[in-house]
Amino acid sequence: MLDFLLSLPLHFTREHCAQGRSMLDWSVEALAFRSGVSVRAIQQFENGERELLRVSLQALSYSLEAQGLIFIPNQPPLRADNCRGATPDPRGRSDYHLLE
Repeated sequence: MLDFLLSLPLHFTREHCAQGRSMLDWSVEALAFRSGVSVRAIQQFENGERELLRVSLQALSYSLEAQGLIFIPNQPPLRADNCRGATPDPRGRSDYHLLE
């Protein structure tokens, strides 16, 4: 069952990323520091210039969700302090070293 859940697509978008940072008043550098994803990769992702690996998307969403944000497809980020941890912690993934 866990494998099935992990195989589902992430619905974390570039809009979610930028809006989530804005809600938390975080710079790109702050998100990069907390997620381990490079500043350049985040900027290119938010500008629609590139797609990111799933592990990088998980690292970004996990960092924002740890601050109480939740992400629903086709909706702006929401604050839900009682909903932390919806995205699995990517640090346990075998491809974590491939963060962009």
